[in-house]
Amino acid sequence: MKEELVKRRKNNKGFSLVELIIVIAIMAVLVGVLAPQFIKYVNNSKVSTDIKNGQEIASAISAGMADGVIKTNVDTAAECSTLDESVRKMLGGSTLPSVKFDSNYKWTYTCNVTTGEVHVYCGGLEVYPDPSADKTGYEKVNKK
Repeated sequence: MKEELVKRRKNNKGFSLVELIIVIAIMAVLVGVLAPQFIKYVNNSKVSTDIKNGQEIASAISAGMADGVIKTNVDTAAECSTLDESVRKMLGGSTLPSVKFDSNYKWTYTCNVTTGEVHVYCGGLEVYPDPSADKTGYEKVNKK
């Protein structure tokens, strides 16, 4: 009898089906809880990157106005194409930073050389000077 118990213990290698199902169920619950948080984290990091890029564009425009490279006011988003080349040069690249949150969004900006005021928009939402100023700011709309 004792030998039979010893044989059973030696031959009992691996996990039972019930143990495997329990582990899989626990993993599924963890994935179900953590996946939305991970997606939220990735989304918020894209928004933060876009805000930082918008601030860099605003800094480049301000520096261009201070250096006299940018001499004309840009009052509408349609006119910002006249500034694109100057902004690209000031940023040290051949293109503007890409929008991370939504590839359909485009950078637009306005500036007033007289007052030194600069506004940067991404997809029509304000990114600079304050992305969370009101209910339509870039940060308020896109951070979840």
